[in-house]
Amino acid sequence: MDCLPPVLTPGTLPNAELAAARLDGELFAVDEGWVCADEPDRPELRASAVAALLPASESTRRLIMMGLTAAWLHGGTDAPPPCHEVCTRLEERAALRLPRRFLFRELSLTEADECLVGSLRVTTPVRTVFDLARRASAREADRYAIDSLVRVFGIGPDDVARSIRSRLPGAGLAVDRIALAAAQPPLTRYTS
Repeated sequence: MDCLPPVLTPGTLPNAELAAARLDGELFAVDEGWVCADEPDRPELRASAVAALLPASESTRRLIMMGLTAAWLHGGTDAPPPCHEVCTRLEERAALRLPRRFLFRELSLTEADECLVGSLRVTTPVRTVFDLARRASAREADRYAIDSLVRVFGIGPDDVARSIRSRLPGAGLAVDRIALAAAQPPLTRYTS
């Protein structure tokens, strides 16, 4: 008998079976996948859900999850972002065909800027907070993720200043926003 993967998709089981199991309370949604109800929601499970969305190829192994996707994988948000953010290092450029739900960039990253969550390469919590904080828009979802990651991982402006090269665009803005998040009371829950 074959074992089922931890994240079920319409490629694993027919939609009708997945829908029936969800209605019976046996499954819950994790991004576009479904997971057994007794499975704890943990970073590795979320990473499996994102990995199930990606085409299986050598090029996709170069992808690094970033932004709100990384924040969700680290537990900084409760819901996956509507559009997953991924990047590659400049020296690992690749021609990729990604699903529409993925926004792709090439960034200047070092090995210290990434870690593994499950089988996925992900920006570290410090780099994730930096990337979110230096965005000019700083949407509500970004601010909530920054606030959450700052508190969960104890990230402060000094951590960012030490870890991130100050020559990157928006570094000053990011350090200021992180200092503000660290000094303020926690934000109320963000719901998308």
